[in-house]
Parts: sequence; C-alpha cells; structure tokens
Amino acid sequence: MTTMVENEKSSGQRPGKPNREVEVDLGSAAARFDKVEADMREGFARIDQDIRGLRGEMKAQGDSLRGEITALGDRLRDEMNTRFLALEVGFGSLQRTLIGSAIGGAGAIVAALIGVKVF
Repeated sequence: MTTMVENEKSSGQRPGKPNREVEVDLGSAAARFDKVEADMREGFARIDQDIRGLRGEMKAQGDSLRGEITALGDRLRDEMNTRFLALEVGFGSLQRTLIGSAIGGAGAIVAALIGVKVF
C-alpha cells in the first residue's frame, strides 16, 4: 500500500485535472471512432444493398421455376389425358368384341340346343 501512495506522489498530477497529452489522445480517439462509425455505416449499406439484390435474384429465379413447373404440369396433364383417351378407346373396342363373342357364342349354344330337340 505504501507503494501506491509513493507512486501517486511521484507523478505530480492531480487525478481530477487531465494533462494536455491526454486531451490530444482523446481528440484523436474521437476521430478514429468517427472513422470506424463511417466505415460501419458504409459496410452496412453495402450489405443492405447486397441483400436487396439477392432478394431480387431469388424472386426472379422463383418466378422462373414456378413457370417451368407449371409448363411441365401442363405437358404431363396433356400426355395423361391422351393416354387415358387411348385406353378408353381400347377398352371400348375390347368390350364390343367380348359382347359380340358372347352373343355369338350364346347364339351358337341356343342353335345347338334347338337342333338337339328337333332331332
């Protein structure tokens, strides 16, 4: 503790009154803080501009992708409708063939039964 008292006495300065050298350093520190603040504002402005640019790019890509997906969906829908129509025509033809065969087969069976009774 005596060391601290000796140090205070040897400096010759009163704590409440800063010397001229400290005032100069504070002025230069304020200038440096002003520069840092200006640099930060400039950096934030660049980041803000970059973010706005990226948002625009993302929106454009999203719109483009949405258009591609819509076009692909339309093509798939048309292809599916075409194939379903082809299947419907094929089933209709198959149905007519089966009904015709069934009627023809039934007619042959009836004719055979009638022929059996006649003899």
